[in-house]
Amino acid sequence: MGKAGLQMNIEDFSRAIEQGCGAAYRRVFNSPSYEYMGSYIKEITGYDPSEVTPELWDSLILRAEHKGELTGMELEEANRLVRSGQVDRWQADVQIRTRSGETRWVTDMSTVLRDESGQCFGCLGVLLDITERKQAEKELADLASALRQRNEQMEADLAMARKVQLALVNGNAEQFPHSAQAGDARFCFQQRYLPAAMLAGDFVEIIPISDREVGVFIGDVMGHGVRAALLTTFLRGLIEELIPVAADPANLLGKLNNGLRSVFCRSDDFIFATACFLVCDVESGRVVFANAGHSKPLSLHPGTGTLGFMERRSGANEPAIGIVPGFKYSNSEHSLAEGDSLLLYTDGLFEASNTAQHMYGEERMRGFVRDHLDLDSGLLIDRLIADVHKFTASDHFEDDVCLLSITRPLVAN
Repeated sequence: MGKAGLQMNIEDFSRAIEQGCGAAYRRVFNSPSYEYMGSYIKEITGYDPSEVTPELWDSLILRAEHKGELTGMELEEANRLVRSGQVDRWQADVQIRTRSGETRWVTDMSTVLRDESGQCFGCLGVLLDITERKQAEKELADLASALRQRNEQMEADLAMARKVQLALVNGNAEQFPHSAQAGDARFCFQQRYLPAAMLAGDFVEIIPISDREVGVFIGDVMGHGVRAALLTTFLRGLIEELIPVAADPANLLGKLNNGLRSVFCRSDDFIFATACFLVCDVESGRVVFANAGHSKPLSLHPGTGTLGFMERRSGANEPAIGIVPGFKYSNSEHSLAEGDSLLLYTDGLFEASNTAQHMYGEERMRGFVRDHLDLDSGLLIDRLIADVHKFTASDHFEDDVCLLSITRPLVAN
């Protein structure tokens, strides 16, 4: 093909490229000028095609980001490899300063030209204005950075909230009276707290009421995560305010119900929590309790090898708090003999499912506890958790899990 024909082909190619905001060029490396430079170069640089030389072009470059085989290389080294024919293709995003002093981004893509002997003598390429794309990439990068910083701050806040939540749970007494000497405690507590997420909606509170009475609250707020944790914080605050009436479990649950509804009744979300509150007497072992839709605590009798429920007197369930406005809860009684225990738990334990979507279930849970009544309460809880994990083939619970045992030790004669 003659030079005139080649020139015509390049011009046709250049006109097509200009539709995409680019300028085609042809360069011979030992020449001080371009053999051809597309007219769109003036839109890019402010210089006429006749003014643009390889030397001028290099002087406009402020920074270069090489692509492909040339990634990470300095401009001088990249040029050397291309001119020596060691690299056939060149691609780089370059930031330039135009004639008017404006900065723009251009992608430079070219392929080397070789003579009949295979020697590299020049290149054929295109310069495309990518300023808008680079600006969009920068905005996206800035947005990603801002989101990353926000996420890091959120993660830090959640971690702190988790520490606070764990501290509140771990701060519960392990025995009552709290000041009792070793072996003299009238009630002993073992608890396990397994949040499904960073924060949980299940919680336990052990509340000294008098020298001979201790209150125990277990609650399960709907859902889990941050939202549920905020509700548990709200309920904890209400419980603290209601300690003066804590000797009456039904009264306390009624006031919690009214407090929850008064704050959230105008919300579009349906918000509720199951709860069970017990008051245990150290002298008699008498337990007065009220249950607001919570799973029935188990009553463990190792001496007789039997297991039962701590059931309400009427047997009928009463609603979770936050559902029925002004509901009047009722008290029931249970007797805890020396050597016996109560096991309180949330439904995340027995609702855990295996890969076939079969739940562990309350019946299986009761069967396991019945078969291991001879174990110390803490060990029994740990073995129960391990059995659920074995059933689900997972060491993670999909819902929050909280367990608490209350044991009335045998008193030595």
